[in-house]
Amino acid sequence: MKLDFFKMHAQGNDYIYFDLIDKPLPNIDFSNLAIKLSKRNFGIGSDGIVLILNSNICDGRMRMFNADGSEATMCGSALRCVSFFLSQRTGKKDITVETLAGNKTGSIKNIKKRLVTTNLGIPEFIKDEKIVINEHEGDLVSIGNPHFVTFMTSLSENIARYQGHIIDNPAYFPNGINVEFVRVINKNEIEIKVWERGSGATLACGTGAGAASFCGIKRGELSSPIKVHMPGGSVIVELKDDNIFLTGKVEHVFEGSVEV
Repeated sequence: MKLDFFKMHAQGNDYIYFDLIDKPLPNIDFSNLAIKLSKRNFGIGSDGIVLILNSNICDGRMRMFNADGSEATMCGSALRCVSFFLSQRTGKKDITVETLAGNKTGSIKNIKKRLVTTNLGIPEFIKDEKIVINEHEGDLVSIGNPHFVTFMTSLSENIARYQGHIIDNPAYFPNGINVEFVRVINKNEIEIKVWERGSGATLACGTGAGAASFCGIKRGELSSPIKVHMPGGSVIVELKDDNIFLTGKVEHVFEGSVEV
């Protein structure tokens, strides 16, 4: 069986997308497919795959599988890409997307620049107090998925690659956790390095940018809006009425078909 796909990324956080809105869901193992296709040197290469499905309550439904085959509840980068795709498909500027983390909204701010704003919802601290793991003190935050956010005075280029997996450890978090290493530039600007559970060190993470900004605001170190610099590019995060809004560009890379 052949399946058509297209590849998109948001600040380098790239996924392989399958438009299955008007098609029956194939009886295949999507976890294994994600592992196979995501391999950088032996597959298409990505941080995972995303299924765009029909929804009875929203403009579309999103399911995503990380590069290791695990199914994720939410992804801010993929949500923006799906919102842009559904906008082009429906002709609507404002989009609703059903996810495992609840229904989310997306709004196309500039079609030509492919600039999309999504509402990631209301974040919350999983624990009120900070915790320390491997000498990293950080906050536990939920924003549709869990994050460990640690603020540092400086960030080495590969800190996420070398330190992320130590924190994202079943001994500490049986279901895994996303990790953000954060450096404050000023009250409205930060730099982060990202480790995503199920995918490893990535160039960007939408929910990670939101979680880091939320922590900084609540701890009194940051003020909304915040420009978040990641290895793959920058996004703008705003906290409005307790909701986190994420704005950034999305890019269509290429399309094709794959034998499954």
